[in-house]
Amino acid sequence: MKIRIDKDIVEFMPEHEAEAVELEALWIKMGNCVGGTKQLEPMGVYVRGNDKSARFHIEGLTEQEANAIPQVLAPYDTDVYCYICNRTQHVKKGEPIPFCCGRLMEILD
Repeated sequence: MKIRIDKDIVEFMPEHEAEAVELEALWIKMGNCVGGTKQLEPMGVYVRGNDKSARFHIEGLTEQEANAIPQVLAPYDTDVYCYICNRTQHVKKGEPIPFCCGRLMEILD
């Protein structure tokens, strides 16, 4: 995923279809710019070279929004997996990508 920052605008550019699916899930969770304002707040620490990822908390979600499961459709026939419990499942193009262990399963590339 490429990230471009221009002043107060952050642009996410997926580099493959699996990242596009994850970006769609984030877009749905953030509310599609409709309704109340949501904010991404940094969590913990990110040190370049030491950390592989940076974590953010979506601030401003109601309890219902936080627990809502966004429906993201598979872009093509693929296998998905849960990195927490290592469960895999096959989904066909257009089917919803399932949730497992509280999060969206990831597309195996």
